[in-house]
Amino acid sequence: MARFYTFAEVLTPEHIQWEMHARGLGCGREPGLVLQEVLDRNGGRYETTMPVSDSTREQARICAQVSGDEEVARIAGLSEVTISLEHLRGLDPSTRIVCGYGLGDFTDAERGRLPRDEGPVDPATIIEGPFDPANPRRILRATADG
Repeated sequence: MARFYTFAEVLTPEHIQWEMHARGLGCGREPGLVLQEVLDRNGGRYETTMPVSDSTREQARICAQVSGDEEVARIAGLSEVTISLEHLRGLDPSTRIVCGYGLGDFTDAERGRLPRDEGPVDPATIIEGPFDPANPRRILRATADG
């Protein structure tokens, strides 16, 4: 059954956003957010909000129709989502972080109903792994000892 998740994590050189920035694929500014700027914007609260994209809401709506999952149906109705930063408390305020959300773990029935993006793909934007199975937003780097 589809699962909605949020994340907030420290930006490291292994993070996919850092890799995109290093390749010049970003928007021209440093990737991620400075923790202190997020806290200042939110009155010191260790949380942030992000708008939920129309495409994510549509995917959630379709998945909820297929599975009958009430939580996924609730997500389909949200205009924004709150992301907790509590686990980042105690970090240096100048730390760059990455926040986001996603919808994943689709069943075959859900995946079969979701629209496919079949537009042209720019080969320069394809990031090859290997990706960390525990955190697919991170690229595993080869080490000197193997």
